[in-house]
Amino acid sequence: MTALFQRSRAVVCGAALLASGLFSLSATAGLLEKGRSEGLTAGIANEQPYAYLGTDGQPTGANIEVLKAILAPLGITRISTPITDFGALVPGLAAKRFDLIGAGLFITPARCKVIAYSNPVTRSGGAFIVKAGNPLKLHSLKDVAENGQVRLATQPGSHQVQEAKDSGIATANVVLFDKDNEALAALEAGRVEVVYFPDAEIIGLLKKANSATVERALPFQQIPDAQGQPTWNYHAYGLPKGDPAFAQAFNEQLARLRASGELLKILQKYGYTENELPPADVTAEQRCGA
Repeated sequence: MTALFQRSRAVVCGAALLASGLFSLSATAGLLEKGRSEGLTAGIANEQPYAYLGTDGQPTGANIEVLKAILAPLGITRISTPITDFGALVPGLAAKRFDLIGAGLFITPARCKVIAYSNPVTRSGGAFIVKAGNPLKLHSLKDVAENGQVRLATQPGSHQVQEAKDSGIATANVVLFDKDNEALAALEAGRVEVVYFPDAEIIGLLKKANSATVERALPFQQIPDAQGQPTWNYHAYGLPKGDPAFAQAFNEQLARLRASGELLKILQKYGYTENELPPADVTAEQRCGA
């Protein structure tokens, strides 16, 4: 009886340990495991040069290529890219409608309360598109604010909305468009006087438009910081909160990609230069506390 009891006890304990292990695995499983077995979904806003559908209907863009180069060494090769409005990306990730954000997304403290981020991939300043010849002489957000009659087009949910507000531009003079090409069309039609987006997006938008009626406003004065120096925004991938293993693995691969020079090679295909690479020691954690 004693031997039978001991064998029964061993079986029960073994089963309990197995169940505990399975529970632990299930409890800790995250995007690394999901990505390797099922693939991942990366929400995009269909905007150049970040992440968009090419002429063949396939997802492409700087963020898409970099994302594939980061995930492939982690054993994740299947990536689907549902398209949504830019302003719905952060709420969509928070609601788990997709696994991460593959669009160009600035790191901001407000967004850091809702989602996590990878470390920065690029840095960016702002830029204007204006009518050819820049008849209103708009070279900064301050110029727009001081005019009082200028209508500025940008995108809902973007960092540019807050920058316009902080620069003193009246809310009534900020006109929001879900798509950057819609904002450009409004400028061409005379419904706004200036379009404001990150510089990389402005470059891509002008290239796509190929129109002699509009141009980039140069020079352009970036928003100064407290020391009077130009401020930069930092693009990164939006990640879900509560998955530190995935974030760590993701950032390690991003660092390797940059150190090898491959990150810059990918970005250069989309009009970026070395100037758009952020300092290597800038992290998402630092920017979230900014």
